[in-house]
Amino acid sequence: MITASAWTTPFNWSTNVISDLGNTACGEFAVHGPTAWVCSPLHNLMNASFVLTGILTIIGTILLWGLWPKRRMVTVALVLLIIAGVGKIMVGLVPEDANAALHTLGATNLTLGSVAIVLLSISIYRQNRVLAITGLIASLVGIAGGGFFATAQYIGPSATLGLGLGGIERVAGYPANLWILLIGILTIRAALADSTRNAHGSNTELGAQVVGQQQS
Repeated sequence: MITASAWTTPFNWSTNVISDLGNTACGEFAVHGPTAWVCSPLHNLMNASFVLTGILTIIGTILLWGLWPKRRMVTVALVLLIIAGVGKIMVGLVPEDANAALHTLGATNLTLGSVAIVLLSISIYRQNRVLAITGLIASLVGIAGGGFFATAQYIGPSATLGLGLGGIERVAGYPANLWILLIGILTIRAALADSTRNAHGSNTELGAQVVGQQQS
């Protein structure tokens, strides 16, 4: 929102894709679908945020690895999240106008993140159905949004459900981000509660509080 507010020509959330915010040049530009006017004065800030988000995704996945059930499905999901983090870093390091092919490859982090959340949600369904169902809804909406986004690049705006290319791309990416944010909030809250219990001589495994793991 900060980067978009710096545009002299108003940023259009419907016609401008997210990557336009990191575009280093000014002018008519198109990688995904119709041409749109792009001029982002704070492109360095946006690209730095892509890189930082990728780094934090990788660090967060590694630090919270033990929170999830020990299952092969979970391992695959967490590896996908790490790859998605690498993709986010690539998006920031290689803007769309620098190398469209590499940038597009990095942008697959949206779909990878959603697939990872599907697997994580299935893995905790018996232990925490509310969190699992929330994750399944978020990820399936994201995957559907990604499908419409990809389709729109071949058949045109009719596949964007009236949201425009920029709007449908946000449907592909934002739900997964919100679920990951939810996991972070729940983890912090559980950690604070756990420290309080420890101060009073009791202890509860963090994973049991967040995703419903059985206490060891």
